[in-house]
Amino acid sequence: MSLSRCSFWVDEQAPVGPDQKAYVKHLAAIFRFIAKKVMKKWSMTQNLTFREQLEGGIRYFDLRVSSKPGEPGHEIYFIHGLFGHKVRDGLIDINSFLNLHKKEVVFLDFNHHYAMSKEHHHYLIKMLKDVFGHKLCKIDVVEDITLNYLWENKYQVSI
Repeated sequence: MSLSRCSFWVDEQAPVGPDQKAYVKHLAAIFRFIAKKVMKKWSMTQNLTFREQLEGGIRYFDLRVSSKPGEPGHEIYFIHGLFGHKVRDGLIDINSFLNLHKKEVVFLDFNHHYAMSKEHHHYLIKMLKDVFGHKLCKIDVVEDITLNYLWENKYQVSI
């Protein structure tokens, strides 16, 4: 199984993400456009969309997410130095692929959360349930999860 980070697009117009050190934010504030162009080069670890990665065999995604500080609401974005796409858009792309490939299983590893309140976390959980519904694996004992178990229960997403 291959691993992917979900940073195939970043927004150079958005502020530097809360995942960055204070000195990086300071340099980006001073050298705005140049700093963000440099950051874009090392922030983008991918040049393939979710769909393209899935078609290429990727099934494990290392996802880093954040709210945009100061933005109203509970929207969540992918982040890697700079902000990327909305999380919901990426999840919908993954779900579209899974709808066409009933035996495929993906693993979504949300391992870094930045600038997220309790409400943001609730929003993310609701979003995952709304987008994937019955495809979400509901068991939490890792030792009990096998590919046959996932197929028998029509689970296609493990968080």
